[in-house]
Order: sequence, then structure tokens, then C-alpha cells
Amino acid sequence: MGDASPMPDASDTGVEFLRTELRTGLTMARIALEAQSKDKVDRNRANARKAYDGGLRFIAKTTLKEEEADEIRGMITRLKLALADLGEPV
Repeated sequence: MGDASPMPDASDTGVEFLRTELRTGLTMARIALEAQSKDKVDRNRANARKAYDGGLRFIAKTTLKEEEADEIRGMITRLKLALADLGEPV
């Protein structure tokens, strides 16, 4: 039939989901930190918080290799610090 790429296993999918969720949260936090409008700050801070909370919930359900765990923990830490800078209790 042709060369079909192997399906990623569940742990690879989980790691990619975590990376995407946390990158999105970090982007939203950066936008909130740079925004001039209170509405834009509030909206992006709330979205960053959702990504942070989702990342925390999902990490417990995901099998991570040591290197992946270090990367994800670093992203969570950076997002937590950004949320704290925005006045979000974390």
C-alpha cells in the first residue's frame, strides 16, 4: 500500500499536548504582560491560567521520560512565574 507513518503512542501524544498547552499559556501570559488594555490583560491572563491548570491536571496522567519531565516542569515554572507577575494567585 505505501509507507504509512507509525501512529504516535499515547505518551508521545500526551507530551505534545502538554508542550502545546504550556506554550500557548506562556504566549498568552506574555501578551497579557505587554498589553495596555485592561480587557486584553484580563482575557489573556485568564487564558494563560486555563493552560496552566490544564497542564497541571494532564501532567499527572502522562508518562514522561526524564528529559521531557524536566522540560515540562521548566515550562510550568515559567508560566507560574508569569501568572504571579500578572497578580494571579498560583
